[in-house]
Amino acid sequence: MITFSIDKLKKEDIYLEGEAPPSFLEVPDSEMIAFKGNIHYKLHAALISGGILVKGSASAGYEGLCGRCLEKFRGEFGNPDICLFFDKFEGAELDVTEDIRTALVLEIPMNCICREDCRGLCHQCGTNLNKTKCNCQETAPGYKPWDKLNDLKL
Repeated sequence: MITFSIDKLKKEDIYLEGEAPPSFLEVPDSEMIAFKGNIHYKLHAALISGGILVKGSASAGYEGLCGRCLEKFRGEFGNPDICLFFDKFEGAELDVTEDIRTALVLEIPMNCICREDCRGLCHQCGTNLNKTKCNCQETAPGYKPWDKLNDLKL
């Protein structure tokens, strides 16, 4: 849980830095992505304009399967611009756990890519074009593969 004392905050700004296990995300691992290592966060909380402003960043590592070439790789995702404002708060502590979790989960890549210039697989033979060039013929200009569907009878 990521919490801090409101009484302490009334005296001085609070800086929180820590780690949480991958289970913090409450997102199950899948074939495409598995969360590795701890989640790291750095937060700064301050009283401002009648409320509490929490700013900071959070990041996590993962092992993914590239959506283009199907190779395993390690990556990192995170939210470097977390900015939360609480104008209503009760009790002695403020719990920002769910807000940090949400900010981080929204940054999980929907389609993992090993690198921006990944060339993927050849659509004809399946060769990984990052490793080798295949001998498949380039598609002729004007070729429209969906035109074959027009030949189907209803």
